[in-house]
Amino acid sequence: MDEGSGQSIYELLTTLWRKERESEGLAKLPEDFGRRVQEYIGSVKHYLKVSDRQSLSYELKRAELEAVTSLLNELFRLRLRKILNLALQENLPENLFDFESRIYLNLLESVKEYRRRVKELMVSVAYRDWREIKSTLIPVYFLKEHDKIVGSDHRTYGPFKPGDIAALPPENAKVLEMRDVARVLRALEPKRGKRND
Repeated sequence: MDEGSGQSIYELLTTLWRKERESEGLAKLPEDFGRRVQEYIGSVKHYLKVSDRQSLSYELKRAELEAVTSLLNELFRLRLRKILNLALQENLPENLFDFESRIYLNLLESVKEYRRRVKELMVSVAYRDWREIKSTLIPVYFLKEHDKIVGSDHRTYGPFKPGDIAALPPENAKVLEMRDVARVLRALEPKRGKRND
């Protein structure tokens, strides 16, 4: 038995694995889950190091460790599938375990980047006979509300509401896009001598 818990690690993992299989979202893991698993694995590995390899208790402990390791891997395999699906849907999940939060945010950013690249590819194919209009200002589409801006050209722009489109100096446009306040737009026109069918 796992001291102080009234439940062995194997029983705990079996319960959590069942919950994970049966629930649509991520099942909640106990707050001390990581610590308990580490302590259990550490104590069993220590026991196996100092035990007689020919004894029955050694074989039983080794089999128990393999069963726990297998259950642990299966539990997190189930969770990973759910996390991947949630990242693809761009939904914020509940009950993420400590390291899963960082992984989810990285996955979400990768999914968004992938979709941006696909969109850029589609736009570049659709407008391959077009050219970008050169200008000292760059058009941007505001995603969030923003106060007035003093541009790098020392002119004042704004304030802005979500959905506003404005032409800003390139430096300011890039900063706003990096902060996820606005999206830079490309102004295109057909190349001379080319027809856009």
